[in-house]
Amino acid sequence: MNTKAIRQLADVTLNKYRSSIPRKAFEEFVKDIITGENRATAFRYEATPICRASFPSTLDEDDTCCTVEVTVYRLNAVAVTAFLLDGPETLLRHIGLDERDTYTTKHEIDDLVTVVHITREEAPAWQH
Repeated sequence: MNTKAIRQLADVTLNKYRSSIPRKAFEEFVKDIITGENRATAFRYEATPICRASFPSTLDEDDTCCTVEVTVYRLNAVAVTAFLLDGPETLLRHIGLDERDTYTTKHEIDDLVTVVHITREEAPAWQH
């Protein structure tokens, strides 16, 4: 596919999904397609942690102890597009978390996502 065809396809896609695709991230994605010398790196999904915190807490439902981990990720254009079109499942798979006890929040800044994961602590081992 030539550069002109890629740009036309990108314009049609951007116009069709104008409200759900951030323009800057999508343009970066298209630029990666056009200029990428190595196709393997042109479509790489990246989520870089830029801030992480964890703290002990208790669950409201049964007062058991848990650890809450909060991480803010910066997504590249491929990850932003996947997040907006498919939801958080791809991101969670990429960072190795399941959907249980995991919550995601998309920020107004196109490429930032906060992931909150609750790790339930296991009951103490039963002793003889």
